Amino acid sequence: MMDMTVSQLNLIVSGLEDEVKFLKKRDKTRSDELYDLRKKVEMLMAQFDLQGSRVMQPRLYNDPMKKPSDVLIHAVNLHDFEDKFDETMWKMFEIIATTGKARYTDIARALYEQDPSFADSRLRRAAKALTEMNVITKTTPKLPLTPNAAFYSIAEIGDQLYRKRFKACPVPSEMVKVIKEHDNLEHGYGILDLAQLLANSKQFKTVYAFNRDRPVKFNNGTQYIPDVTCVNLDGKTKTYFEYERGNHPQKSFNEKCDKMRVATRVLNFVAPNRQELVKKLYPLVQEWVKARGQSEYHDYLIRLTTPIELRKCYLSEHSWLVVFDPSKSVEPTSKINLDFFS
Repeated sequence: MMDMTVSQLNLIVSGLEDEVKFLKKRDKTRSDELYDLRKKVEMLMAQFDLQGSRVMQPRLYNDPMKKPSDVLIHAVNLHDFEDKFDETMWKMFEIIATTGKARYTDIARALYEQDPSFADSRLRRAAKALTEMNVITKTTPKLPLTPNAAFYSIAEIGDQLYRKRFKACPVPSEMVKVIKEHDNLEHGYGILDLAQLLANSKQFKTVYAFNRDRPVKFNNGTQYIPDVTCVNLDGKTKTYFEYERGNHPQKSFNEKCDKMRVATRVLNFVAPNRQELVKKLYPLVQEWVKARGQSEYHDYLIRLTTPIELRKCYLSEHSWLVVFDPSKSVEPTSKINLDFFS
């Protein structure tokens, strides 16, 4: 392995950052290549010191898909961090690094399986200590069904600690997969929570929340990628759900709905909360229905609700706050408990 000075490492990292900027300008969706570049930087950092006792510390970041490196700041002694670890911290750190689990409850469950004597307070203290040491990063996206959920990933210092202690690379965080599939953490974990809710309802045989590999393909070569695909109990037919925050421009939302209409006669939209349903989603849906007109519809339904309503009523007719039946009217045929519409 070659010797490398700090200045040489900085030059190489700077070159990789320029490559990242080029990739972002060319195609903002090339997250795979950006992730690969981050791994290149990490390997260079590992080469910088074979013993792993010292490492150059980049700025820490909370977004696991952010650019692979930032300006190098100063060297830190990894032994100083190791001395502060207790057994619980090492076990939690290892679970995150070896499994990629991110949600605190999933991490804690894995630790309980190893040792049922772990108390939740003990695990939370370990997570707090690791976060304060910048060994792991904590993220708290706003999620309607799990508002207090915390997610953790290995930070740069943690990456080097793991390489030093276990002579291996940490696996990518689950959050990387979620972002690659669903663009951001709030949208992605909102979809995963919705999928779990639907699975718990026992009304479907199987529920899928990662559907880029199982799109609905059309004869004209286009395709529709649902947020959640549910295989019904008959094992053949499917029900689709969109976790929709209403941030699309009207044109792209119309195109999405047009695809959905080819795939299914029941279009199910789930907004994070009532406010976003009323102020963002409802106007988009209503505009699409009016633009297409009644003549294009036959036996179609468009249903809007929130995860909280679904959890209350588990997909009964009372779960849906707004229902459009465009064969009858371009106005909603049902609005349940929406006093704020008036």
